[in-house]
Amino acid sequence: MKKMKVGVIFIVSVLGLLSYLGYKIITKVSEKNKIEKQLQTIPKFELKTLDNVLFSNADLKQNTSTIFIYFNSDCDFCHHEAESISQNLNKFKDVQFIFVSFEETEAIKKFAELYKLDNQEKIVFLEDKKGDFSIQFNANSIPYILIYNQKNQLIKKHKGQLNANGILRALNEND
Repeated sequence: MKKMKVGVIFIVSVLGLLSYLGYKIITKVSEKNKIEKQLQTIPKFELKTLDNVLFSNADLKQNTSTIFIYFNSDCDFCHHEAESISQNLNKFKDVQFIFVSFEETEAIKKFAELYKLDNQEKIVFLEDKKGDFSIQFNANSIPYILIYNQKNQLIKKHKGQLNANGILRALNEND
């Protein structure tokens, strides 16, 4: 009789655990699909510039391709990427770059200055101190790049380093 009780308790426990894990997997997949669908056009966002001014979708230039780059100044890949963009900035026509980092303002400023990306008309640096960008844009790696065409439609999502030529290729393939 005791063996039967232990067996029933074990089976119920295993079924309960499997049900819970199944629920968590389905919820996670559903959430991931929702975010992927949300990324097909530029999601609504609101972050601060390095001058502590709010910057949102409304501030994006119209009829211009938008490239979001989630970076960290301690990341070697991010440095190579920024250097490549800086050296090829003149090749980017009708493109705006939105660099986003969770770092302190001073670290972001030093990074921008190092590659002469500060004070560029087509480049904006934003702070993500609360982690909102990483959640809204599913940025779970650094560097992380989202390339949107002039109609704000996603044309490429890339985890890891992508140099200027790779970005230009993605833009040209979707003209």
